[in-house]
Amino acid sequence: MAITEQDLRLAKLDRWRSVGGPSLAVLAIAGMEILALTGFRIPNPPAILLLVVAFSSFYGGTPSGLICAAIAWVFFAYHFSIPGLPFRYAGENLVRVLMWAVTTPAMALMIGFLRRRSERVRELTSANVALETQIAERKRAEAEVRLLQTMTLAVTEAEDLHSALEVVLRKVCESTGWLIGQAWMQGESGRLECVPAWHTRAPGLESFRKASLEMTFAPDAGLPGRVWSSKKPIWMTDVTREGNFPRANVAQQAGLKAGLGIPVMAGGEAIVVLEFFVREPRQEDEHLTGIVSSIAAQLGTLIQRKRAETALRQSENQLRAIIDAEPECVKTVAADGTLLQMNAAGLAMIEASRAEQVIGKPVFNLLVPEYREPFRAFMENVLRGNKGEMEFEIIGLKGAHRWMETHSVLMPSDNGAVPRMLSITRDITERKQTERRLKQLAHYDSLTDLPNRVQFIERLEQAMADADVHERLVGVVFLDLDRFKYINDSLGHGKGDLLLKEVAVRLSGAVRRGDTVARLSGDEFALVLADMGHVDDATHVAQKILDVFRQPFPVAGHELFITASLGISLYPFDDRGALELLRNADVAMYRAKDTGKNNFQFYVAEMTAKATERLALENDLRSALGQGELSLHYQPIADCKTGRILGMEALLRWTHPTRGMIPPALFIPLAEETGLIIPIGEWVLRTACGQCRAWQKLGFSQLHVAVNLSAGQFHQKDLPVSIYNILQESGLSPAHLDLELTEGLVMQRGEASVNTLRELKAMDIHISIDDFGTGYSSLSYLKRFPIDVLKIDQSFVHDIPGDADDAAIASTIITMAHSLDLKVVAEGVETQEQLNFMRAHSCDAMQGYFFSKPLPVDQFEKLLQSGARLKVD
Repeated sequence: MAITEQDLRLAKLDRWRSVGGPSLAVLAIAGMEILALTGFRIPNPPAILLLVVAFSSFYGGTPSGLICAAIAWVFFAYHFSIPGLPFRYAGENLVRVLMWAVTTPAMALMIGFLRRRSERVRELTSANVALETQIAERKRAEAEVRLLQTMTLAVTEAEDLHSALEVVLRKVCESTGWLIGQAWMQGESGRLECVPAWHTRAPGLESFRKASLEMTFAPDAGLPGRVWSSKKPIWMTDVTREGNFPRANVAQQAGLKAGLGIPVMAGGEAIVVLEFFVREPRQEDEHLTGIVSSIAAQLGTLIQRKRAETALRQSENQLRAIIDAEPECVKTVAADGTLLQMNAAGLAMIEASRAEQVIGKPVFNLLVPEYREPFRAFMENVLRGNKGEMEFEIIGLKGAHRWMETHSVLMPSDNGAVPRMLSITRDITERKQTERRLKQLAHYDSLTDLPNRVQFIERLEQAMADADVHERLVGVVFLDLDRFKYINDSLGHGKGDLLLKEVAVRLSGAVRRGDTVARLSGDEFALVLADMGHVDDATHVAQKILDVFRQPFPVAGHELFITASLGISLYPFDDRGALELLRNADVAMYRAKDTGKNNFQFYVAEMTAKATERLALENDLRSALGQGELSLHYQPIADCKTGRILGMEALLRWTHPTRGMIPPALFIPLAEETGLIIPIGEWVLRTACGQCRAWQKLGFSQLHVAVNLSAGQFHQKDLPVSIYNILQESGLSPAHLDLELTEGLVMQRGEASVNTLRELKAMDIHISIDDFGTGYSSLSYLKRFPIDVLKIDQSFVHDIPGDADDAAIASTIITMAHSLDLKVVAEGVETQEQLNFMRAHSCDAMQGYFFSKPLPVDQFEKLLQSGARLKVD
């Protein structure tokens, strides 16, 4: 420990006290002896020595006093002895010496005791003063701590910053003696503004308060501005004498003098300036400034913490709102699989109405059993710090199965905390169902649920591979329904689809176990006859398939009869490729069609040539319209009574550059199958209307032209608009156009057909039913549809008058039509007898070879110009 100057002084004083008293006594005796030798007699020397002993005892302490007393006694004993006889006494001197031997030490002891008591009192007095000082300082410190604690608690409990400021201002004023306290904060203008929070303990300060509220301060302006810019406390002894105090006048009126400004710091920024005033001038009190600064610092810390807490709370609320609004499941899972948190979307996915139903329970319970162990392994991998994703199936609390896709990461945690997994999980049930549907669509027919072409080829190839191993045969059957298009046209596609479903069921029941029935397209089916030991196996199955068509198919209240044509190819005899075998079976099927339908044919090589020819014809037809190979022939329609030509029916012809004239029965069905009938039909309509108008201009103004519409044309949405445009282009009046439709075509798509016919009728176009009597069995449509003409099919005319049934049918059609105010045209009239029959039954018109075959344009024009007509009896 370092020795101080005070310690040195005390050490010197102690040395003086120990030796100074005795030395002073010796010096006093020596001095008196020296004076005695000079002849100067000192009066009462014992009294002087007693004073020396007393002084030495008081200042030197008891030991020093006793030594002085001993020295003085020796002097007394010598001084009072008989002269010449030292230490021998006469008379009462012995008593005197003995008394001195007692009284002198006693005096030294008594004075030393008094000295010690005096020092003890002095020490106690000093200790009391120091203790009182320490107690006062401790009480002040405790008061300051209580003040800080009180304000900390009050600020913490305050609802907002202004409430906290009010508490601080009040507490500071009450505890430190300031009369008024105010607070300043930066406003929207960027300048300091006096906030509503304030406190005063004295009246008469309202004007000063009002002036403060009306003022704003820039940095370095006024007391608040200077504190704000310097970020340090500023003390003003007398604000009324300050040059940079704009409120000096109002402060003087209020009697305010000393002022103190304190910054409240948060994050290195002065966010609030506190100012306090009293009514007397004061020199700067560093301690007081320190107290208020400590309070301000505490307030700043609390404000900063509150800001951080508020920001954290807002961030947590925003995050919670985002998570709760997130349409996907957000959850945290503990390392042991316990579900810790889950948002509302996740609860909905697992069919939980409350979080308590699943929180704190193992997440594995929600998974289907086969995914529990894989999910556990997935979690372990993620908890090792790896990102992961997984698809799995769950069972909701209400039993619904859902597919989920989760993306998971290890959730950051404090040291020692239990690791957790954060997952974002989406419901992919719909996607899985879509994938399943796509897979189904990729391999199965959506209408019948039979394998489609892709699946058929895969199974055929597998059957071929198995046949190679076991040296067996494989049969490929291509099946097409006979006249299915007619049923579709007559009853509509809805009932046609129902029929296809029934056919699929019967076919599946007719084949052997291990065989495959597939739907390729439309009314085309294909079969794989696997593991055949003999060709007769294919024959047996084919016959069994034909037999299932002998019974009618119940469809929507109808008993429908339909037959099928089958083509069969064999592996490995007919080819070694799956597609080639299917193609060969298709060729054999067409052979079955050509031989009367409702039978099966095995493939032979010669059939490929015919199939190739048909494909070539299709390719040629595609270019026929552009090459100008198509033309129209016109067959006249004559009035049965007058014989006059009323009009003509436009009939399509194809003159092939190498094959010559192609029969319409050969290429028109091909055009309908390929969709070429749409552009060809539009060309026919435009050409026929233009030609009719041209002949009208030649003087045959009453001519009308009849044009057949195909199903593809009729079901076009813009058909009325297209016909209107053609009539406008050609200049032909709508009243001179007859559109011929078959019964089955009219019955397709009932309401849509009615609407189309009504639109055409509204244009004044005539509607004719072609081949009447051969199609739909119900006649109710004659009243329902806007029809003008019925054309008796030539199959009923051919055997008239010899066939009584045909004659009865024809006469009935005429009578019925007339009763409905419809005109009748007989087709295929080839003899005089047939014409006579029609005339006898009041048939309105006829067409057929008896009057004229279909003629090209130039020949028909000559017929018109010749004035030819039917002979009238």
